[in-house]
Amino acid sequence: MRRAFSVAVYARRNDTVLVIHHRRLDTWLPIGGELEHGETPLEAAARELREETGLAGDFPVLQGAADGEPPGFIGYEEHVAGSKGLHMNFVFVADVPAGAAVVPCEEYSEYRWVGPTDLAALSSPINVRELGFRALAARSAVIVRPPEP
Repeated sequence: MRRAFSVAVYARRNDTVLVIHHRRLDTWLPIGGELEHGETPLEAAARELREETGLAGDFPVLQGAADGEPPGFIGYEEHVAGSKGLHMNFVFVADVPAGAAVVPCEEYSEYRWVGPTDLAALSSPINVRELGFRALAARSAVIVRPPEP
């Protein structure tokens, strides 16, 4: 089975996170994709957020983060991504400005900003909901904007 490193990004504004309805997979997911050659997971997270939504986010250093953890890192999970094989997925949260508009891409048919109640009822894999709750609960110690490539 093919294996690839990937990232997922929970864009967060106020008390909501952004989820998209993925066309090919027909389910609700956070923004994400595979790392490109030479990218760190944080660089990939910032790129995927920008490419798939037009948003720029601040990746906060989170309270309780271990030394060396990248800003915004909230977890790691693995899942089979259909014909793309096993995705070894680094998960991040990024704070985005309240007034910033999402510019959708061709990968999804619709998007929603969801709070805890809507997230709990979301038709998605359970880890999407669990990590979404983690993103909503994560508290910032410091804000760090990743460097532009």
